[in-house]
Amino acid sequence: DSPHEYNILLLDTLQSVVYSKVNYSVRSCFGRLSFTAVQDMDLKHREVAQWLQEVYGKEQVPPYEKTECTINILYQLMTASKCSEKNAKVLASDYALKASEYSAEGRQLREWLEHVKIKENILSPEGQKGLKALYSTTQVLDVQIPTSTNIILAMNQLEMDYMQVMNEREHEKRQTACLLETNRDFSRKLKEIQGIFQQAEATWAQQQEEHAKDVVQETFIKEKCKNYSTDINQYEAKLNQVAMSKNIKHSTLVKQSLELQSLEKQVNNLESKLNNYTLPPDIMLAEVKVQEARQELANLMDKLTRSCK
Repeated sequence: DSPHEYNILLLDTLQSVVYSKVNYSVRSCFGRLSFTAVQDMDLKHREVAQWLQEVYGKEQVPPYEKTECTINILYQLMTASKCSEKNAKVLASDYALKASEYSAEGRQLREWLEHVKIKENILSPEGQKGLKALYSTTQVLDVQIPTSTNIILAMNQLEMDYMQVMNEREHEKRQTACLLETNRDFSRKLKEIQGIFQQAEATWAQQQEEHAKDVVQETFIKEKCKNYSTDINQYEAKLNQVAMSKNIKHSTLVKQSLELQSLEKQVNNLESKLNNYTLPPDIMLAEVKVQEARQELANLMDKLTRSCK
């Protein structure tokens, strides 16, 4: 049934329901409505009146009782009718789309049959089914009819693909050359690093040998220092035994050496004088001379001893 006939049927049902109501109960119910409810009811009444006018068009709208219950029932019918009309429009649009798709599929099948010189009415159901499967496959694979235009377009596409492949190949060549150059650079640097590493190992081995020699030399020097310390202690002990002062300097030794030489010279002179000296005849006088010479020699020896100290 069409939506218009469905609405007419709803209105007839509405009339039978409305006239079966008790007017007094409806008016009583309507009289107890609040102001907000009255405004809402007035809005619903206007929507219902507009909908009835759209449904009947040029025909006169049948009379109905304008009560709360009646308007609510009509409003519910209006809502259900609009929902049904909306669903019917969607369904009709879907059917129209399906019809256009089926029509396009039929035209495509006829064109295929015309190209292969086959009439549709001579195919068996299995053949038609296979033809439809073939059509679906061509749609998936996007197979085109081999016309001159399609061939030219395909050749152009192949040329474009070829140019793209060649560009990618050139790009790969450049990248490969760059990678090879980088690899050679890395190999050269690796060899340099290996040479530096070998040189460092040789230097380290040489330093280890020198360090071992230094350790031996250090041990020898420590031993010599120990020996020198022992000798110094021994010499200091000897100096202490002879009451030698520690503050002896080279200049002092030189001075004392000169004094010693002078004293030795004087002693030698005295000895030569004594050897050449002739004692007097008087024995007493001779003893006096000898004592004087001895005293002078003792004084010189005492000076010599003090100079040595």
